[in-house]
Amino acid sequence: MDDPQNSTRPQTSGEKRPSPGLIGAISFDGIDCPVCRTDVPETYFAFEPPSATPTLFTDCRATNKQLIAFVNQWLPAARDVMADMRRRYRKSPSTHCRYQTGDVAYVYGRPFMLRVYPQAMGQMHHASRGRANVGVRVVTQVSLVELFVIQTGSFEQRRGSFISWADDILVRNALGLCAQVSERAGVSLEGRYTFRARESHDRLIYIDQRGSNVWLSRDLIPFPPHCMAYAFARALADHVCADEDDPVERAQKTHQIVECGCPDWRLAHDILTDKDSVFRRQ
Repeated sequence: MDDPQNSTRPQTSGEKRPSPGLIGAISFDGIDCPVCRTDVPETYFAFEPPSATPTLFTDCRATNKQLIAFVNQWLPAARDVMADMRRRYRKSPSTHCRYQTGDVAYVYGRPFMLRVYPQAMGQMHHASRGRANVGVRVVTQVSLVELFVIQTGSFEQRRGSFISWADDILVRNALGLCAQVSERAGVSLEGRYTFRARESHDRLIYIDQRGSNVWLSRDLIPFPPHCMAYAFARALADHVCADEDDPVERAQKTHQIVECGCPDWRLAHDILTDKDSVFRRQ
């Protein structure tokens, strides 16, 4: 992934069973925290609301010594995150994210707890396109996003702060995911396209041939990576088959592109259409 300040490892991809002799769980404060190993060279805690249930994700090549050192360093911060999350859900059982301290926002399937702070006027980061002046700090080791805004009571500023970070994550990770879809499907976009994020509830992904843009809906931010892959496979199929007059031939080509480009498309479709999904709460 990219630099830790701007990266998020999708939680739902590539978990592996630990090899014999490797730690499979850690215990602290009466909690058994499972250890999930992946091919991604990153170690971090993730916490599921409302009880802040912890999971420790780590590189499948990480040694027990490295894992113990990480836990010793970051367990105090992890405890603080868990306390904030539990405190928030004791106050209100609603799991809808209002971008307040203790709320959980998902990014590519990974839960991030939010903390909101006031930021002095002289320390503002200039916001583009008229957004409120905001700042963001990410502590990936404990899946924490700190939002700095002028008015902590403003939903628009809190969400704008989060989106200023999440847009970048959405776009940069989409580049690799969509390239994989194109390679598997054996079709690709002709020419140079720019990936951009925007508000859109009509289309998850729209390929704008005239403007040479691939528009990603911010509705995709919470969903796991294979949902992005499926949405792009569908958009790619619509783009490639746009001039196909025979409806049967068009349907066959569309199915082939989606099937090859995103082998998990059925699972992705079910997640995207589940109205009760945790990914629909922000």
